[in-house]
Amino acid sequence: MPIEPVRQADSSEIPVIDLSALIDGDADAKRKVSAQIVHAAENTGFFYAINHGVPHELIDGVFATAERFFAQPEDEKLRIGLESSTCYRGYLPLDSKGSDPTQRNFLEAFQMAEERPEGDPEAPAGKTLAGPNQWPAQPENIKDSMLAYHAAMGELADRLHRAFAIGIDFPEDYFLRYYNNALNQLRLLHYPPPPADLDDGVMGARIHTDTGAFTILLQDQNGGLEVETASGEWVTATPIAGAFVINIGDMLETWTNGRFISIKHRVVNRSGTERYSVPYFLNPDYDVVVEPFPEFVSDDNPPRFEPVHVGNFLSDRFDSIWPRKPA
Repeated sequence: MPIEPVRQADSSEIPVIDLSALIDGDADAKRKVSAQIVHAAENTGFFYAINHGVPHELIDGVFATAERFFAQPEDEKLRIGLESSTCYRGYLPLDSKGSDPTQRNFLEAFQMAEERPEGDPEAPAGKTLAGPNQWPAQPENIKDSMLAYHAAMGELADRLHRAFAIGIDFPEDYFLRYYNNALNQLRLLHYPPPPADLDDGVMGARIHTDTGAFTILLQDQNGGLEVETASGEWVTATPIAGAFVINIGDMLETWTNGRFISIKHRVVNRSGTERYSVPYFLNPDYDVVVEPFPEFVSDDNPPRFEPVHVGNFLSDRFDSIWPRKPA
């Protein structure tokens, strides 16, 4: 059946949070912003981040890179298809299957992660999520653009990790101990306008929660991200120029034993034109075991989630949905 129209989210459903104090504020200002972030993590699972410190030229540059890459002929993009990588790096063509083969994702993607050359001691045999990226010949600046943006996202992620910790009265570096050689992933996504003969109910991205700790999303001004509220209603995360959308993922929900909430969301390209977005997924180190922290467990609130080995979980999940070259 066709996907019903949705209304715009209000500020109680996706709040807007000014992060400037995390960059140059004093301790009291950082605590106030951190409290806002934790309140969103506990109640909505989503928030907009403004005044985040990421240069506008990096944001404009990564959008331009995405548009130029996806505008190439399909055979050029397939030269770096994901099946040529041992570690899930490269291009995924339009309409690739997702984790639920009954739900199609009408998008194409290019993905990369921390640059790890073959033989790097941080990419030991058997740890299939580490290794080299695949880079296309065009656009010729794609490597520099994406590595610079990846680094900026890492800095923003550190600020957010510190804010999450401050907001729950943990040591400021509490979460950072799990990100020494993190498996963070950066994706360029392209959602073409759906053709008239596309099956009713096919979305740009199926209904899902994010599996990592949290996601930093850059979306263009065409919109499409939709979030499920506590009442089960779908609302649109209307783009705010220059802002990121941050959402809590399953691992952060597990660490906090459900205090932070991982919320279902989807993408429906209703714009009638091309949509581009750039998500940055925060995944801890390969050998981290994510389970509820003792501080969030009590007799009245026993562990609600089973322990998850990050590397094994992500490898199994990615193997189930994406082709790759045998290691």
